[in-house]
Amino acid sequence: MADILQTENMNIEQEPNENPLLKIDTSFRTYLNVYTRSFANHVVGGALDYAFDSDFAVRQKLSGILGWGRLYKAITSGDISAEAKELFMKCNQAGPLKYPEVYDTLMKCTARLELNPPIVLVNDDPSKAIYSITSDNIEPSIIITTGLIDMCDAKELRFLIGCECGRLQNNHTVFDFAFTYLNYNKNVFKPAQRTYKSPVSNQLVHTLVEWAKYSDVTVDRAGIICLDDPKEYAQIICGLYEKGYVDFFGRKAEAMHLDKLVEIHEKIKDENEPRKLVIDKGLTAMQKRVIAGLDFISCVTLYNWRSDLSRREVSPRSQQICDIRCNMILGSDVEV
Repeated sequence: MADILQTENMNIEQEPNENPLLKIDTSFRTYLNVYTRSFANHVVGGALDYAFDSDFAVRQKLSGILGWGRLYKAITSGDISAEAKELFMKCNQAGPLKYPEVYDTLMKCTARLELNPPIVLVNDDPSKAIYSITSDNIEPSIIITTGLIDMCDAKELRFLIGCECGRLQNNHTVFDFAFTYLNYNKNVFKPAQRTYKSPVSNQLVHTLVEWAKYSDVTVDRAGIICLDDPKEYAQIICGLYEKGYVDFFGRKAEAMHLDKLVEIHEKIKDENEPRKLVIDKGLTAMQKRVIAGLDFISCVTLYNWRSDLSRREVSPRSQQICDIRCNMILGSDVEV
């Protein structure tokens, strides 16, 4: 027995590096790479590759419009800070033990979008709302109400949280809050504070309304990337609005007509010349948005983010062609 113990002790002494703790890479460079969760390979021309080009272009256009600088400063220095202060006082933070279903969904979405996990604050409120905030002094945060959590199934929750991750990833917060100054409709989200006292110019109003329509395409793409099966996108988003979901911009759409939208997309999905696309002018902007989202499922960018997806049933088209097609699908109307 003593000989056996002596042999085992000799083996331990001879193989000190077998301790699994010693295999952990504790270098600062490795830590930094993991912490920043770099998605640099997905950035093209200063924008994420899945982002809709018109979303980025209109945001660039806004910076040159008279009055935007003052509105931007008011939102970043006052509105977002006031909103965050109120939220952190009354909301609970989701984690592994509290609201684990929300936390687990967040972790799956951020892993697929290669994004550092934001804070998720759960507001005990029967309303059905989800939005995101961030600034130089505030950690990226997603706010979701208990009313929305109760309304959504797992797939709907995954899509909505994925969309908000997309808003954070594409720096939409200031533009979202700017939209609340337009009084576009009575259901538009109302932040805790509005510090900009001057009237918003007609040019700013028109441009922000135009941007909101394009931003939807970008965030829907983020949500699609997060779904286990992106082909369920249309069913999920139509189901949400038909349940009575009201989004940040105050829009309702209780009659989406899923079957009709899928049928329309089936007719145009194989058209190789984007400028020949013909879309029914009777469709609402929300319905066109769904068709544009369906078009992303045939985009090579989706499969660059989701290497686990099979391409056997699709012939992926380039991001540039996909964006041109989406512009044609959305048309030139200013309805959001």
